Amino acid sequence: MSESPFPSADSVPGSHCSSCGAPYGEGLSSWPRACAACGTVAYRNPLPVAVALQPVYDTKGTALVVITRTIPPARGGVALPGGFIEHREDWRQAVVRELKEETGIDAAGRDVRLVDAMSSPDGHLLLFGLLPERPAADLPPPACTDETEGWHLLRRPAELAFPLHTLAVQGWFDGRYV
Repeated sequence: MSESPFPSADSVPGSHCSSCGAPYGEGLSSWPRACAACGTVAYRNPLPVAVALQPVYDTKGTALVVITRTIPPARGGVALPGGFIEHREDWRQAVVRELKEETGIDAAGRDVRLVDAMSSPDGHLLLFGLLPERPAADLPPPACTDETEGWHLLRRPAELAFPLHTLAVQGWFDGRYV
């Protein structure tokens, strides 16, 4: 009888590809993992999502930094910078990492303050981190990234690509996150 390509009941969690069932073999201590058999890349993403609220000011007033997404979900939609917290990453560091990855804007984790936590209908916990207000003139110019068309400023509440982002933006403009 031949050996089954699927994990046995006593296999180590994450040791086999969730797409085709092939064992990963060596390198089980690192993520992401690429399956040699089918090419699927697996990530170890906890459910929490870190979202940045970066206020800025210029001669037109105060605004929030937002991005236009170029990847699913919500491709083409406007959203706050954010994404999954990586394995063993502090949520504050995830806020500044996502801000940097999606906008090119640098920030310090020590400056992030938790202002809201909301649960989405699909089971994700979103942690909204507020950064100190800063001059728009000090930001790098908007540029396309792997996930965005670059950043721009949101000057009033609006419906965003994700309902909880819309609620957080409304909360910020209403002054609830002072």
